[in-house]
Amino acid sequence: MAAITSKVEVELAGRNNGWTEITADVLTPLRIGIGIRGSGPADRTASTGTLTFSLNNSTKNSAGTLGYYSPGASLSRAGWTVGVRVRVQLRDPATSVWYVRFLGSVTTITPAAGIYGSRAVQVIAADWMDEAARSTISGIATQVNKRSDEIITLLVNNVPRSPEATSIATGRDTYAYALDTTRDDRPNSILQELARVSISELGYFYVRSDGTAVFEARFDRVELNDDTTLNNTMSGLEMTVTRDTLLSRVQTIVHPRTVDASAQVLYRLQTATEIPINGTVDLIGGFTDPNNRASRVGGTSMVTPVATTDYLANSASDGSGTNLTASISVATSFASNAARFTITNNASVTAYVTKLQARGIGVYDYEQTVGEAEDATIATDFGEQVATLDMHYQTSVSVGVDAARYLLELYSASDIGVWYLGTVGSSELGVTTQLAYRVQTTVGSVSVLPTTAALQTQILARDIGDRIAVVETVTGISKSFYIQALDLEVAAPGIPAVTWSLAPADTTVYWKLEQTGFSELGSATRLAF
Repeated sequence: MAAITSKVEVELAGRNNGWTEITADVLTPLRIGIGIRGSGPADRTASTGTLTFSLNNSTKNSAGTLGYYSPGASLSRAGWTVGVRVRVQLRDPATSVWYVRFLGSVTTITPAAGIYGSRAVQVIAADWMDEAARSTISGIATQVNKRSDEIITLLVNNVPRSPEATSIATGRDTYAYALDTTRDDRPNSILQELARVSISELGYFYVRSDGTAVFEARFDRVELNDDTTLNNTMSGLEMTVTRDTLLSRVQTIVHPRTVDASAQVLYRLQTATEIPINGTVDLIGGFTDPNNRASRVGGTSMVTPVATTDYLANSASDGSGTNLTASISVATSFASNAARFTITNNASVTAYVTKLQARGIGVYDYEQTVGEAEDATIATDFGEQVATLDMHYQTSVSVGVDAARYLLELYSASDIGVWYLGTVGSSELGVTTQLAYRVQTTVGSVSVLPTTAALQTQILARDIGDRIAVVETVTGISKSFYIQALDLEVAAPGIPAVTWSLAPADTTVYWKLEQTGFSELGSATRLAF
């Protein structure tokens, strides 16, 4: 069996200006970890994925140059620095196909000091999720009547460094108001907002190995076939039977908004502000409830400030002296939760802004509602286990209740027959019944080594969001799962090993109109939401 070929490349000439291979200088092991770290009902957004490896910084590297990978050194490699993009590819010998297993940017370079030391350089790179985590919400208006995918697209497009590609599914929900609770004065990260939208939709957001940012809408993981089956071919399996993941109750928090009927003063300057001669001052004014200035609110349909009505300037801070309103200019931009003012003094004397306000329609997230679904029998038999999801931009109470019911069914055990001695249909122990009637089996991860050509291909082809069947005789596992995260290690050239972290697949059959096998509502199928 031929070995897998590895390739590590960097963009030394800048993005999209060509890849330079540095494989000859890479020291093993090479480690990749990407995806969603968790398999619970609230685990729906990936964290930052990383690549770690070392480079040969001695005279035995490809350039024969000591310090070749030490940025800033006199003989350092041109273009090699923090921020350059890096790509890892692995070639399947059976098909000759190259698979991108990581695409990201170098975040940390740590050369080992000392001419008699290891003369290696430790390198850490991060995938696009790190860009989303570092980028902040700024200047984005409240979104009105937008689907989840439209909001996701807006957020992704506001990250300065874009992902390699996007795959954004059409959302199931349209939100009356979204991004209204973000704050320009204390900005949330784009990643935080991606997570809020994903959980409001009950979708998923992650980056695949090739750098594609993916948004899955609700039920995109329903009724799909398995991409592959591991039938006693895994090298490791993490499986537990525990009550800790057996949910007895699910709560979903939804956020119906209250909206003003007409424009209100959502921000007002509290103290006079000095603007020097020919000077400019930038201010951010957060929107607050006109009846409770301590409470922040969102705003929409904002009104462009009008001189005298919305701002005044005087030569004295107490409002006396000469009226200088005509001598100042106020440029304003509105975000969802704040106004940005750029005030310029064109007068020949110091000006004091004595009045400054922003008017618009207030959007209030004050009356949160909790949807709930409960299985009292599980609570009685095993104790309470409650999961709570904050569906931040979901305003529909009925959707919240349906989501709670759906998650309770997915993350609780199914009924199986209860054994009764001497009762026909209930006494065939091990055939139609079991002694216990509820069990929760959790498969945390599965590991695969390239021991066959088929497994080599699966190690390279499978990615976040793929569905796999796991069959293992000793543990009795025979279920389908989705890959939430992957950890790949190349400990020696040509021998990659992978561990896939898993989340349960929904195998429920949902109702479809006039389709045999799918239209027997309450018998063979159930309603989706």
